[in-house]
Parts: sequence; structure tokens; C-alpha cells
Amino acid sequence: MPVLTIRLFGGFSATDQRGNSLAMGSRRAQALVIWLALHRDTPSPLQDFAALFKHDDVSSLARELRSALRFLPSNLLVGDSDAVRFRPGTVDIDTGRFDTLVSAGSIHAMRQAAEMYRGNLLEGYSSGIPAFDQWLSGERLHYWRAALSIFGKLLAAQIKAGWWESASETAGKLLSLDPTQEVVHRTLMRLQLEQGRPDSAMRRYQECADILRREFNREPTAETERVHEEISTALRKTPAPRDVFSKPFDRPVLILVVEDDAVSSALIEGFLNEAGYEIVAVGDGADALMELGRHKFDLLLLDINIPTLDGMRLFEIMIQKGIDTPAVFVTGVASAEIEARSLEIGAADFLRKPIRKEVLLPRVRAILQRRERARVS
Repeated sequence: MPVLTIRLFGGFSATDQRGNSLAMGSRRAQALVIWLALHRDTPSPLQDFAALFKHDDVSSLARELRSALRFLPSNLLVGDSDAVRFRPGTVDIDTGRFDTLVSAGSIHAMRQAAEMYRGNLLEGYSSGIPAFDQWLSGERLHYWRAALSIFGKLLAAQIKAGWWESASETAGKLLSLDPTQEVVHRTLMRLQLEQGRPDSAMRRYQECADILRREFNREPTAETERVHEEISTALRKTPAPRDVFSKPFDRPVLILVVEDDAVSSALIEGFLNEAGYEIVAVGDGADALMELGRHKFDLLLLDINIPTLDGMRLFEIMIQKGIDTPAVFVTGVASAEIEARSLEIGAADFLRKPIRKEVLLPRVRAILQRRERARVS
């Protein structure tokens, strides 16, 4: 079990196994801990660190480091006075876990890595030593580029699965890292159009245009202007705000709600009934499978943790039986693994409890409209 936890994304923190923050003692000692954290896999020559600080006495650096970590087990460091590193397995470093997740490459790993990247490496940190800060800026750039890649891949996976809301959130995070990416602005505009939010898409276009003029002294590309025209057309045709919360078709729309919690089930049913949908509600995975055999549903709202058959297993059986009803997974557990798994097996969307009307109804409407367009085409 790690006895020291070091966080470098978004700022520096070091805590012991009880969660107590560790005072490093001096700015140089803190910089040395950062140096070791970013050289975690191999012994780090203290002479290299000393050169950055124009410090000749390597042995005094070793003493300063051990003094900063004096309240932790003495075997935390391995090596000699010339080259040391943290003993494997004793220190939890967020950049190390991030690197491992990036190498894994799965959707689950990408989702975890994206959650872990809470901000740029040591945002706003300065050691006061130009040579060290210059080295650190190179490390910061490396992780920034890795984060852009992770968020970009996650965005592509979410768009492919039709998870417009999640994709919009990811695009927003990408733009917070690099607001000059015109292609991401344009992607977000299209996502907002798909969600029936042309007013938000127009604001996004205006922000994109302002950034391009300010940073590059140029106008948006022709492709972005075409999206702008689509937005303008959509604004002229946009339904009244209340219509976004109603069912999209005049025909009956039948939704199966699978939720074993009575309060959550009643809440979801109430929202959907008010919007004009017809509801069948069950609290058990086996009962849901029986209902799917009796009726042709337009949509399935499926709690993951339900009796008999959990939501994931029920959806897998549906796929095996050729039941193509789109499913929105619902869960009260905040888990990147569950969300990534839902994305991998083809869920139409993913919602976390508590369910809010203003989130549920627009997503239901968007999924049904998307399915109808696919059917017609």
C-alpha cells in the first residue's frame, strides 16, 4: 500500500497514508520531490538536479530530501547518495497512473485518464530557478499533448456511439486545454445542433470566430461557415423551449423503464408521462426481458444495478436476441469503468442519478429523433 501520494496535475500536493499534507520544508526540497516523481522509473542522478539549481553539494541535497520526507518510512527511498528513486509500490503518483492508462489505450483507460487530468502539470508552479522551471515546462508540454490526444480519442468514441451530451462535455474540456482548435469548436457546434440547441451553437460559433481573429488574425474556415449557416437555419426553425421537453412525434412512443428503486422509478415515469410518452415500468431484469418479448419499445431506460439480471447483462442478451431497442443506462454509481463499459457495448446514452427533468427529456427526444432519421434514411 502506498505510504505517500503525490499529485502533480493542476498543482502540487503530497499526503501520507492518513491523508495528512506534508510540508516540504523548502522550495528546493519540493522541487526535488517533483524531480523524483517525474523520474519514478529509474534512479535519478542528484548531480543532474544539482546542475539545474547550480548546487555543487550533492550529499546535502540527499540530506535535504530525507529531511523533507522524515515523517515517512525510512525505506521510502532506494539508491545511494548519488542516485535515488522512490521504492516501487510505496508512492502513488498521478502522472505515473496517467502514463499507464494512456499506454493501455482502451475506452475505459481513456475515460479514467481524462478524469485524472484535473489541470495542466503543476499549473502556476514556479521553483524560482529558471533552469528547473524550463525543464518542467517541457514536462508540462508533454502531458498537455498527451491529454489533448486522450480527450480527442474519447470524443471520437462518444460521437461514434451517439453520446452527444458526453461528447459535448469532452469537447468543452478539450477547448479549455486549447481554445484555438477550430475543428473542436466546429464539432461542438454540430453536437449542440444535434441536441436541439442552436442558440448554444451560435454562441460557440461567435466565440470561435473571436478567438481566431484575436489569436491568428483570420476568419473561420469555409467549413465552419457552412456549419454557421446550418445554425442560422436551425434558429429560424427552432421549436418553442417547451417543445424540447415533449415527445418528438405525434404517434405513440412506448418506453420501458427498468428501475428497482420505487422513488427513482416514480420520478422517471412522472417526467416521461408529463412529456407525453407511454410507459411500461418493471423493477427486475427478468421481467424486463419478458416485456421486451411482448412489446415493441421505442426506448429502454435501464438501471444497471437491478435484481435477477443486471442492466449490462440484460442489454447483452438483447443484442444476442436481435432486439435493437436503444438503451439509456442509468446508475447511481459514479464510475468511469461503468460509463466506459456502457459506451463499449453500444448504449445509446448514460445518465447518473439523481435524474433531472431538464437532462432526461432532451436526451430522450434526441435519441428518438436520431433513431427516426436512421430509419428513414
